[in-house]
Amino acid sequence: MIKPDKWIIKFGQDGGISPFISEQVNPASYDVRVGNHFICPTRTPDEVVSDHFTLYPGEVTLATTIETVCMPRNVCGLILLKSSLGRLWLNHSLSGWIDPGFRGQLTLEFQNIGPVPRTLRAGSRVAQIVFFELTEPPCFSYDERSDTHYKNQTGATRAWSDDFFKKT
Repeated sequence: MIKPDKWIIKFGQDGGISPFISEQVNPASYDVRVGNHFICPTRTPDEVVSDHFTLYPGEVTLATTIETVCMPRNVCGLILLKSSLGRLWLNHSLSGWIDPGFRGQLTLEFQNIGPVPRTLRAGSRVAQIVFFELTEPPCFSYDERSDTHYKNQTGATRAWSDDFFKKT
């Protein structure tokens, strides 16, 4: 079941989203803002802290959210790009899943699939989290496992290992 605005407000006010801004609550989602930490594999240096980042056509970058989330044990989340950005040919292209029990800032994966450069500005609402309640509690949540890699992450976070797909 998708969680409504009333639940999101209480969740945020109780510390589940920090900082929590009530104006970012939608009827069934919460807007998150891009932070100031970016990792772009085609640039030197590939990691920058800046209040803006211009993404050129065909380019990808990892970026962080300003917000930190502390997911309850019985709730998961899905990160979706704000539709206005999609209409500018920006894509949140890869993972967008938040497991129950995850705690930390979120890493976003942006791709410019359009014909012109686009600038991401720290503080801009770029994505939204839709919260889903599990039908029953999991056997273990993300924060209860010892083999998780992004627990309490801060900033844009690289993949924990290149072993999955070796560079060729």
